[in-house]
Amino acid sequence: MTASERDQIMHEVMRWAEQTGYGANSILDTGNDFVIEISERPSLPSVQFVHQGAEMAYVLVVGQVRVPKEDRDRLKDWMLGQYAQFIWDIKIALLRDGVDFTVLGEDDKDPDVWEVQKRLYVKGTDANQFQDTYTKVKASLISVIWSYKKALDGLEPVGTAHCQQADISVPGYLQGDPERTAKIMNTISNTSMIMMISLMDGFTDLMMQASGTMATGMAEAFGGEEAGQEVAEEMERNMPEAKERLKEMVSEVRQDIQFRMGQKIDEIEPLLADGVFDAGPEIVDIYDYGLPKLTEELDDETIERYVQMLVQEDKYFTEMFGQLTKWMSSLPELPK
Repeated sequence: MTASERDQIMHEVMRWAEQTGYGANSILDTGNDFVIEISERPSLPSVQFVHQGAEMAYVLVVGQVRVPKEDRDRLKDWMLGQYAQFIWDIKIALLRDGVDFTVLGEDDKDPDVWEVQKRLYVKGTDANQFQDTYTKVKASLISVIWSYKKALDGLEPVGTAHCQQADISVPGYLQGDPERTAKIMNTISNTSMIMMISLMDGFTDLMMQASGTMATGMAEAFGGEEAGQEVAEEMERNMPEAKERLKEMVSEVRQDIQFRMGQKIDEIEPLLADGVFDAGPEIVDIYDYGLPKLTEELDDETIERYVQMLVQEDKYFTEMFGQLTKWMSSLPELPK
């Protein structure tokens, strides 16, 4: 990589971070060609873009999770022989995520630090590739954090006897926590609503009619300005009706899902003791779209706006929604 190429890639990474709303800081005197640290928010691990030397054709996108010794000691004491399997499960999950990783510390069976990394070849890269690689590394780091958090949440309170079977599925959830239950239930129901509405026959066409977009441009492309004007006038006449039908569709689905979940709440609530349910609200808390979050009880208009973001393939919403659907598929089967 030449000096001009180096300066160009640094500029592009810094510009991508600035335009995305991330903090970016160039770290000097590291022994590398350059290091740019990306910080999204204090609750998330930082990720670095590292170019190790002029001869390297790629940037290493890397982050670390440091696990406190006291947490590791608690888990080893509680899990006994199953701690080794716990570490293997994290390693296998990272491999499935398609990232490289290194465990640091005196014992690779009890890592002090997990380092996750992915190569990004600089030739022909753009902002989308920066974002995709950053997101993959960030999500893998969060997965490591949540693996330890879930295991620690499963420990018995201090002072109780250890389970000789070392079963870490002992729930950390205290029955009767209404705020936690509401967040989980809202995340499940809102995710289900958005998915169901977006897949309904005719929804996409109806949304386009209601917004008055696309069809006019297509008519102009194929039939000229006059044809486009005719389509625009027709859509303007039909728009109020389309908007009303769209609202009815959203309202009907929302009421149906909320009614069915309300009927089954007594059967569902005991299942929420499993810590796997907490991952969904945690995913939602990472993202901010200027709308009420999916952990809240949403009105029809907000649901409609989220569905539009999904159908229009908003980059950051589809990123979150993909993680949520993966989480939903990992949950214990809920009562029908």
